[in-house]
Amino acid sequence: MSRVNGEGIALMHDLDDCNGCYGCEAACRETHRYPYDEDWMRVVRRKPFLVDGKLRQYHLVAPVLDKCRVCYDEDPNPLCVSGCPTRALKIGPFVEIAKEAEGRHCAIFTA
Repeated sequence: MSRVNGEGIALMHDLDDCNGCYGCEAACRETHRYPYDEDWMRVVRRKPFLVDGKLRQYHLVAPVLDKCRVCYDEDPNPLCVSGCPTRALKIGPFVEIAKEAEGRHCAIFTA
């Protein structure tokens, strides 16, 4: 496991902010040039649904975390995060990401 200040890293995906644009998926593929029969980052789009009378989109980013760890070790602000138009992705030390996720509708992936 990668260590940053004694802690593992985490990737936070804010489910309310993500618009399912596939930008993170394209950025990952552009950065690493892996073949199209491989998935390192995948956006899973789901049909919108109502929550408390409000329409909610639900898109989930599914990263391959061992790849995220290596990428973060090379660049703490990878293209998938810096290129996200809605700033729905954040990566960093788990403790910091967990604090930022408090009270938000997020998925946290650890590596």
